Amino acid sequence: MNFLTAMAFLGGGVLVLAALLTLLPHLGRPGRATAEALSRAPLLDAAMSLLTWVPWVVGAAVWGWWGLAGGLAGQIAAYFIWVTAHELAWRHETRRGPRIVRFVNRAIGRWRNHTALWATMIALPILWAVRLGEVIAYPFLVWFAGFPRYRHAEWVNLTRHKFRGLVGHDLFWCLYCDWMTGVYSLGADMLRNVESFWCPIRFGDEAKNRHTRSVFPDVDLWVPEDGTMEDVEELMDCMYGGGQRSWFGHPARLEAVKDDAGAEQLDGALLEHSRDPRNRHDLPECTHSAEGQLPQCGDSIRVQFRIEEGRITSARWSGPACPVCAASASIMTEAVRGLDTGEAQALFRTARRLVLTGAPRPGDGESGLAALAAVRRAPARINCALLPWHTLRSALGMQAVVPWSGEDCGR
Repeated sequence: MNFLTAMAFLGGGVLVLAALLTLLPHLGRPGRATAEALSRAPLLDAAMSLLTWVPWVVGAAVWGWWGLAGGLAGQIAAYFIWVTAHELAWRHETRRGPRIVRFVNRAIGRWRNHTALWATMIALPILWAVRLGEVIAYPFLVWFAGFPRYRHAEWVNLTRHKFRGLVGHDLFWCLYCDWMTGVYSLGADMLRNVESFWCPIRFGDEAKNRHTRSVFPDVDLWVPEDGTMEDVEELMDCMYGGGQRSWFGHPARLEAVKDDAGAEQLDGALLEHSRDPRNRHDLPECTHSAEGQLPQCGDSIRVQFRIEEGRITSARWSGPACPVCAASASIMTEAVRGLDTGEAQALFRTARRLVLTGAPRPGDGESGLAALAAVRRAPARINCALLPWHTLRSALGMQAVVPWSGEDCGR
Protein backbone atom coordinates (compact mmCIF):
# COMPACT_ATOMS: atom_id res chain seq x y z
CA MET A 1 0.00 0.00 0.00
CA ASN A 2 2.80 2.44 0.87
CA PHE A 3 4.38 1.74 -2.51
CA LEU A 4 1.20 2.55 -4.45
CA THR A 5 0.41 5.59 -2.32
CA ALA A 6 3.88 7.04 -2.81
CA MET A 7 3.80 6.22 -6.50
CA ALA A 8 0.45 7.97 -7.03
CA PHE A 9 1.18 10.97 -4.82
CA LEU A 10 4.78 11.66 -5.85
CA GLY A 11 4.40 10.61 -9.48
CA GLY A 12 1.31 12.79 -9.78
CA GLY A 13 3.19 15.75 -8.34
CA VAL A 14 6.04 15.33 -10.80
CA LEU A 15 3.59 15.04 -13.70
CA VAL A 16 1.70 18.19 -12.66
CA LEU A 17 4.97 20.14 -12.35
CA ALA A 18 6.20 18.89 -15.74
CA ALA A 19 2.90 19.87 -17.36
CA LEU A 20 3.01 23.31 -15.77
CA LEU A 21 6.59 23.91 -16.97
CA THR A 22 5.54 22.81 -20.46
CA LEU A 23 2.55 25.16 -20.57
CA LEU A 24 4.20 28.25 -19.02
CA PRO A 25 5.78 29.60 -22.26
CA HIS A 26 2.30 29.59 -23.85
CA LEU A 27 0.66 31.71 -21.12
CA GLY A 28 1.57 35.12 -22.45
CA ARG A 29 4.37 37.45 -21.39
CA PRO A 30 4.18 36.64 -17.64
CA GLY A 31 4.32 32.93 -18.41
CA ARG A 32 7.30 33.32 -20.73
CA ALA A 33 9.14 35.45 -18.16
CA THR A 34 8.49 32.86 -15.45
CA ALA A 35 9.58 30.02 -17.73
CA GLU A 36 12.77 31.91 -18.58
CA ALA A 37 13.57 32.45 -14.88
CA LEU A 38 12.94 28.78 -14.12
CA SER A 39 15.27 27.70 -16.92
CA ARG A 40 18.32 29.27 -15.25
CA ALA A 41 20.04 28.88 -11.91
CA PRO A 42 19.18 29.45 -9.12
CA LEU A 43 15.46 28.78 -9.80
CA LEU A 44 16.42 25.94 -12.13
CA ASP A 45 18.07 24.20 -9.17
CA ALA A 46 14.73 24.32 -7.33
CA ALA A 47 12.76 23.02 -10.32
CA MET A 48 15.26 20.22 -10.99
CA SER A 49 15.21 19.26 -7.32
CA LEU A 50 11.43 18.91 -7.34
CA LEU A 51 11.63 16.75 -10.45
CA THR A 52 14.49 14.52 -9.31
CA TRP A 53 15.68 14.01 -5.74
CA VAL A 54 12.93 15.64 -3.67
CA PRO A 55 10.42 12.81 -4.42
CA TRP A 56 13.01 10.28 -3.24
CA VAL A 57 13.55 12.09 0.06
CA VAL A 58 9.85 12.68 0.67
CA GLY A 59 8.98 9.08 -0.19
CA ALA A 60 11.67 7.68 2.12
CA ALA A 61 10.81 10.08 4.95
CA VAL A 62 7.04 9.44 4.86
CA TRP A 63 6.71 5.84 3.72
CA GLY A 64 10.19 4.35 4.26
CA TRP A 65 11.90 2.13 1.70
CA TRP A 66 8.63 1.35 -0.04
CA GLY A 67 8.05 5.07 -0.33
CA LEU A 68 11.43 5.53 -1.95
CA ALA A 69 10.68 2.78 -4.46
CA GLY A 70 7.22 4.23 -5.06
CA GLY A 71 8.67 7.66 -5.69
CA LEU A 72 11.04 6.26 -8.29
CA ALA A 73 8.25 4.31 -9.96
CA GLY A 74 6.04 7.39 -9.94
CA GLN A 75 8.75 9.47 -11.63
CA ILE A 76 9.17 6.86 -14.37
CA ALA A 77 5.40 6.64 -14.89
CA ALA A 78 5.18 10.45 -15.05
CA TYR A 79 7.92 10.47 -17.67
CA PHE A 80 6.10 8.05 -19.97
CA ILE A 81 2.76 9.85 -19.53
CA TRP A 82 4.33 13.24 -20.26
CA VAL A 83 6.29 11.96 -23.30
CA THR A 84 3.17 10.32 -24.74
CA ALA A 85 1.05 13.43 -24.20
CA HIS A 86 3.68 15.77 -25.61
CA GLU A 87 4.19 13.65 -28.71
CA LEU A 88 0.42 13.44 -29.27
CA ALA A 89 0.17 17.21 -28.98
CA TRP A 90 2.95 17.55 -31.58
CA ARG A 91 2.05 14.53 -33.68
CA HIS A 92 2.48 16.51 -36.91
CA GLU A 93 6.15 16.88 -35.91
CA THR A 94 6.67 13.25 -34.91
CA ARG A 95 4.83 11.23 -37.54
CA ARG A 96 7.20 11.38 -40.45
CA GLY A 97 9.70 14.07 -39.56
CA PRO A 98 13.35 13.39 -38.60
CA ARG A 99 13.96 12.56 -34.93
CA ILE A 100 16.98 11.75 -32.81
CA VAL A 101 15.36 8.74 -31.17
CA ARG A 102 14.34 7.28 -34.52
CA PHE A 103 17.84 7.57 -35.95
CA VAL A 104 19.58 6.09 -32.88
CA ASN A 105 17.05 3.26 -32.72
CA ARG A 106 17.98 2.37 -36.29
CA ALA A 107 21.71 2.76 -35.60
CA ILE A 108 22.07 0.58 -32.49
CA GLY A 109 18.66 -0.95 -31.92
CA ARG A 110 15.69 0.24 -29.88
CA TRP A 111 16.35 -1.69 -26.69
CA ARG A 112 20.05 -0.83 -26.67
CA ASN A 113 19.29 2.85 -27.14
CA HIS A 114 16.74 3.07 -24.34
CA THR A 115 18.72 0.88 -21.95
CA ALA A 116 21.81 3.04 -22.48
CA LEU A 117 19.83 6.25 -21.90
CA TRP A 118 18.34 5.05 -18.63
CA ALA A 119 21.75 3.79 -17.50
CA THR A 120 22.97 7.40 -17.58
CA MET A 121 20.51 8.20 -14.80
CA ILE A 122 22.80 6.32 -12.41
CA ALA A 123 25.06 9.38 -12.60
CA LEU A 124 22.28 11.75 -11.49
CA PRO A 125 23.16 11.65 -7.75
CA ILE A 126 26.82 12.26 -8.66
CA LEU A 127 25.91 15.30 -10.72
CA TRP A 128 23.83 16.65 -7.86
CA ALA A 129 26.82 16.17 -5.55
CA VAL A 130 28.94 18.21 -7.99
CA ARG A 131 26.26 20.89 -8.12
CA LEU A 132 26.11 20.99 -4.33
CA GLY A 133 29.88 21.51 -4.22
CA GLU A 134 29.61 24.37 -6.70
CA VAL A 135 26.98 26.10 -4.59
CA ILE A 136 28.27 25.35 -1.09
CA ALA A 137 32.01 24.54 -1.21
CA TYR A 138 33.35 26.84 -3.94
CA PRO A 139 32.25 30.11 -2.25
CA PHE A 140 34.76 29.38 0.53
CA LEU A 141 37.53 29.50 -2.10
CA VAL A 142 36.20 32.85 -3.28
CA TRP A 143 36.09 34.29 0.22
CA PHE A 144 39.37 32.96 1.60
CA ALA A 145 41.61 32.53 -1.46
CA GLY A 146 40.25 35.19 -3.80
CA PHE A 147 39.17 32.75 -6.52
CA PRO A 148 37.06 34.21 -9.36
CA ARG A 149 33.30 34.39 -9.00
CA TYR A 150 30.93 32.78 -11.48
CA ARG A 151 27.48 33.68 -12.70
CA HIS A 152 25.97 30.23 -12.37
CA ALA A 153 23.04 31.12 -14.64
CA GLU A 154 25.45 31.39 -17.58
CA TRP A 155 26.47 27.76 -17.07
CA VAL A 156 23.55 25.95 -15.43
CA ASN A 157 20.57 26.65 -17.66
CA LEU A 158 18.20 25.04 -20.14
CA THR A 159 17.93 26.45 -23.66
CA ARG A 160 17.40 23.48 -25.97
CA HIS A 161 13.63 23.63 -25.55
CA LYS A 162 13.80 26.61 -27.92
CA PHE A 163 15.16 24.40 -30.70
CA ARG A 164 12.48 23.76 -33.29
CA GLY A 165 11.50 20.10 -33.68
CA LEU A 166 12.49 18.68 -30.27
CA VAL A 167 9.42 16.77 -29.09
CA GLY A 168 8.61 14.31 -26.32
CA HIS A 169 11.38 11.75 -25.85
CA ASP A 170 13.97 13.85 -27.69
CA LEU A 171 13.11 16.98 -25.73
CA PHE A 172 13.30 15.28 -22.33
CA TRP A 173 16.72 13.74 -22.87
CA CYS A 174 18.17 16.82 -24.56
CA LEU A 175 17.07 18.95 -21.61
CA TYR A 176 18.61 16.47 -19.19
CA CYS A 177 21.90 16.66 -21.11
CA ASP A 178 21.56 20.45 -21.21
CA TRP A 179 21.52 20.60 -17.41
CA MET A 180 24.16 17.89 -17.06
CA THR A 181 26.72 19.56 -19.35
CA GLY A 182 26.24 22.91 -17.63
CA VAL A 183 26.88 21.41 -14.19
CA TYR A 184 29.92 19.49 -15.43
CA SER A 185 31.41 22.47 -17.31
CA LEU A 186 31.08 24.82 -14.35
CA GLY A 187 32.62 22.24 -12.02
CA ALA A 188 35.49 21.65 -14.42
CA ASP A 189 36.25 25.37 -14.66
CA MET A 190 36.24 25.69 -10.89
CA LEU A 191 38.58 22.70 -10.62
CA ARG A 192 40.97 24.33 -13.10
CA ASN A 193 41.34 27.20 -10.65
CA VAL A 194 42.11 24.76 -7.85
CA GLU A 195 44.70 22.76 -9.81
CA SER A 196 46.56 25.72 -11.30
CA PHE A 197 46.62 27.63 -8.03
CA TRP A 198 47.71 24.89 -5.63
CA CYS A 199 49.39 22.28 -7.84
CA PRO A 200 50.85 23.73 -11.09
CA ILE A 201 53.04 20.65 -11.69
CA ARG A 202 52.68 18.44 -14.73
CA PHE A 203 51.86 14.77 -14.18
CA GLY A 204 54.68 12.26 -14.35
CA ASP A 205 52.57 10.06 -16.63
CA GLU A 206 52.65 11.55 -20.13
CA ALA A 207 49.51 9.64 -21.08
CA LYS A 208 47.68 11.42 -18.24
CA ASN A 209 48.99 14.80 -19.45
CA ARG A 210 47.63 14.00 -22.89
CA HIS A 211 44.27 12.76 -21.63
CA THR A 212 43.67 15.65 -19.22
CA ARG A 213 44.68 18.38 -21.66
CA SER A 214 41.10 18.86 -22.89
CA VAL A 215 39.80 19.48 -19.36
CA PHE A 216 42.92 21.25 -18.04
CA PRO A 217 44.15 23.17 -21.13
CA ASP A 218 46.94 24.86 -19.17
CA VAL A 219 48.60 21.55 -18.19
CA ASP A 220 51.41 22.23 -20.68
CA LEU A 221 52.17 25.51 -18.90
CA TRP A 222 52.67 23.84 -15.54
CA VAL A 223 56.18 22.98 -14.36
CA PRO A 224 57.48 19.75 -15.98
CA GLU A 225 58.03 16.67 -13.84
CA ASP A 226 61.80 17.16 -14.11
CA GLY A 227 61.59 20.73 -12.79
CA THR A 228 62.32 21.99 -9.30
CA MET A 229 60.30 23.53 -6.50
CA GLU A 230 62.08 26.79 -7.35
CA ASP A 231 60.49 26.57 -10.81
CA VAL A 232 57.10 25.97 -9.20
CA GLU A 233 57.42 28.96 -6.90
CA GLU A 234 58.58 31.16 -9.78
CA LEU A 235 55.61 30.11 -11.90
CA MET A 236 53.18 30.75 -9.05
CA ASP A 237 54.72 34.17 -8.43
CA CYS A 238 54.51 34.89 -12.15
CA MET A 239 50.85 33.91 -12.46
CA TYR A 240 49.46 34.84 -9.04
CA GLY A 241 51.83 37.45 -7.63
CA GLY A 242 49.63 40.23 -8.97
CA GLY A 243 46.53 38.94 -7.17
CA GLN A 244 44.80 37.18 -10.10
CA ARG A 245 43.59 33.79 -8.80
CA SER A 246 41.99 32.32 -11.93
CA TRP A 247 43.54 29.50 -13.98
CA PHE A 248 45.98 30.51 -16.66
CA GLY A 249 43.52 30.55 -19.57
CA HIS A 250 40.53 31.91 -17.65
CA PRO A 251 38.52 34.62 -19.46
CA ALA A 252 39.36 37.08 -16.69
CA ARG A 253 43.03 36.80 -17.63
CA LEU A 254 42.30 37.28 -21.32
CA GLU A 255 40.11 40.31 -20.65
CA ALA A 256 42.87 41.82 -18.53
CA VAL A 257 45.05 42.16 -21.62
CA LYS A 258 43.61 45.34 -23.11
CA ASP A 259 44.48 46.84 -26.45
CA ASP A 260 46.22 50.15 -25.96
CA ALA A 261 48.58 52.48 -27.81
CA GLY A 262 51.54 50.25 -27.04
CA ALA A 263 49.83 47.08 -28.20
CA GLU A 264 50.31 47.88 -31.87
CA GLN A 265 54.04 48.42 -31.27
CA LEU A 266 54.33 45.10 -29.49
CA ASP A 267 52.47 43.30 -32.25
CA GLY A 268 54.63 45.07 -34.80
CA ALA A 269 57.88 43.99 -33.13
CA LEU A 270 56.70 40.39 -32.89
CA LEU A 271 55.61 40.48 -36.52
CA GLU A 272 58.96 41.86 -37.59
CA HIS A 273 60.83 39.02 -35.88
CA SER A 274 58.50 36.42 -37.40
CA ARG A 275 58.99 37.79 -40.91
CA ASP A 276 62.74 38.27 -40.58
CA PRO A 277 63.99 35.98 -37.77
CA ARG A 278 67.52 36.67 -36.60
CA ASN A 279 70.26 34.09 -36.02
CA ARG A 280 68.47 31.28 -37.85
CA HIS A 281 71.41 29.10 -38.83
CA ASP A 282 73.76 26.55 -37.32
CA LEU A 283 76.64 27.44 -35.02
CA PRO A 284 79.43 24.92 -35.78
CA GLU A 285 81.64 26.16 -32.95
CA CYS A 286 78.93 25.89 -30.28
CA THR A 287 79.67 24.61 -26.80
CA HIS A 288 76.09 24.08 -25.61
CA SER A 289 73.08 22.80 -27.53
CA ALA A 290 69.60 21.37 -27.02
CA GLU A 291 66.50 20.48 -28.97
CA GLY A 292 62.84 21.29 -28.36
CA GLN A 293 59.76 19.92 -30.03
CA LEU A 294 56.07 20.79 -30.03
CA PRO A 295 54.32 18.04 -32.01
CA GLN A 296 50.91 19.72 -31.87
CA CYS A 297 52.22 22.65 -33.92
CA GLY A 298 55.03 20.95 -35.82
CA ASP A 299 57.77 23.05 -34.19
CA SER A 300 61.11 21.26 -33.87
CA ILE A 301 63.96 23.61 -33.10
CA ARG A 302 67.58 23.38 -32.06
CA VAL A 303 69.31 26.12 -30.08
CA GLN A 304 73.10 26.46 -29.97
CA PHE A 305 75.32 28.67 -27.84
CA ARG A 306 79.00 29.39 -27.57
CA ILE A 307 79.96 30.17 -23.99
CA GLU A 308 83.41 31.60 -23.22
CA GLU A 309 84.54 32.48 -19.71
CA GLY A 310 80.98 32.08 -18.45
CA ARG A 311 79.37 34.39 -21.02
CA ILE A 312 77.29 33.63 -24.10
CA THR A 313 79.26 35.01 -27.03
CA SER A 314 77.11 33.53 -29.82
CA ALA A 315 73.54 32.26 -30.02
CA ARG A 316 71.85 30.57 -32.95
CA TRP A 317 68.74 28.50 -33.65
CA SER A 318 67.47 26.37 -36.51
CA GLY A 319 64.70 24.01 -37.53
CA PRO A 320 61.06 24.22 -38.66
CA ALA A 321 58.97 26.60 -36.55
CA CYS A 322 55.65 28.42 -36.80
CA PRO A 323 55.81 32.25 -37.00
CA VAL A 324 55.29 32.76 -33.25
CA CYS A 325 57.95 30.19 -32.33
CA ALA A 326 60.35 31.66 -34.88
CA ALA A 327 59.79 35.19 -33.55
CA SER A 328 60.36 34.04 -29.98
CA ALA A 329 63.56 32.18 -30.93
CA SER A 330 64.79 35.24 -32.79
CA ILE A 331 64.13 37.49 -29.79
CA MET A 332 65.73 34.98 -27.45
CA THR A 333 69.00 34.60 -29.38
CA GLU A 334 69.31 38.37 -29.68
CA ALA A 335 68.61 38.99 -25.99
CA VAL A 336 70.96 36.41 -24.43
CA ARG A 337 74.10 37.38 -26.33
CA GLY A 338 76.64 38.86 -23.90
CA LEU A 339 74.91 37.52 -20.77
CA ASP A 340 76.35 35.07 -18.31
CA THR A 341 74.42 31.86 -17.69
CA GLY A 342 72.80 33.18 -14.51
CA GLU A 343 71.53 36.26 -16.32
CA ALA A 344 70.22 34.09 -19.14
CA GLN A 345 68.30 31.97 -16.65
CA ALA A 346 66.77 35.14 -15.20
CA LEU A 347 65.84 36.24 -18.71
CA PHE A 348 63.99 32.94 -19.16
CA ARG A 349 61.84 33.78 -16.17
CA THR A 350 61.09 37.24 -17.56
CA ALA A 351 60.12 35.79 -20.94
CA ARG A 352 57.83 33.22 -19.35
CA ARG A 353 56.12 35.90 -17.27
CA LEU A 354 55.52 38.09 -20.32
CA VAL A 355 54.13 35.25 -22.43
CA LEU A 356 51.87 33.89 -19.69
CA THR A 357 50.55 37.17 -18.28
CA GLY A 358 50.85 39.63 -21.18
CA ALA A 359 51.75 42.30 -18.63
CA PRO A 360 55.11 44.07 -19.21
CA ARG A 361 56.91 45.58 -16.24
CA PRO A 362 59.34 48.50 -16.12
CA GLY A 363 62.65 47.36 -17.58
CA ASP A 364 61.22 44.70 -19.89
CA GLY A 365 61.77 47.00 -22.86
CA GLU A 366 65.47 47.22 -22.07
CA SER A 367 65.77 43.43 -22.21
CA GLY A 368 64.23 43.37 -25.67
CA LEU A 369 61.49 40.97 -24.58
CA ALA A 370 58.49 43.32 -24.32
CA ALA A 371 57.13 42.16 -27.69
CA LEU A 372 56.48 38.71 -26.20
CA ALA A 373 53.59 40.14 -24.17
CA ALA A 374 51.49 40.24 -27.36
CA VAL A 375 51.43 36.43 -27.45
CA ARG A 376 48.99 36.41 -24.53
CA ARG A 377 46.25 37.54 -26.92
CA ALA A 378 46.60 34.24 -28.76
CA PRO A 379 46.48 31.59 -25.98
CA ALA A 380 46.79 28.74 -28.48
CA ARG A 381 50.30 29.99 -29.33
CA ILE A 382 51.65 30.32 -25.81
CA ASN A 383 53.50 27.01 -25.95
CA CYS A 384 54.94 27.95 -29.34
CA ALA A 385 56.43 31.11 -27.85
CA LEU A 386 57.76 29.31 -24.77
CA LEU A 387 59.43 26.46 -26.67
CA PRO A 388 62.70 28.32 -27.50
CA TRP A 389 63.01 29.48 -23.90
CA HIS A 390 62.52 26.04 -22.39
CA THR A 391 65.08 24.74 -24.88
CA LEU A 392 67.45 27.52 -23.77
CA ARG A 393 67.12 26.39 -20.17
CA SER A 394 67.80 22.82 -21.19
CA ALA A 395 70.90 23.85 -23.12
CA LEU A 396 72.35 25.90 -20.29
CA GLY A 397 72.09 22.92 -17.98
CA MET A 398 74.42 20.82 -20.20
CA GLN A 399 78.16 20.42 -19.92
CA ALA A 400 78.86 19.58 -23.53
CA VAL A 401 77.35 19.57 -26.99
CA VAL A 402 74.43 17.17 -27.35
CA PRO A 403 73.92 15.64 -30.80
CA TRP A 404 70.61 16.02 -32.64
CA SER A 405 69.03 13.03 -30.91
CA GLY A 406 65.86 14.48 -29.45
CA GLU A 407 66.66 13.20 -25.93
CA ASP A 408 66.29 16.62 -24.39
CA CYS A 409 63.26 17.77 -26.36
CA GLY A 410 60.39 19.44 -24.63
CA ARG A 411 61.95 20.31 -21.31
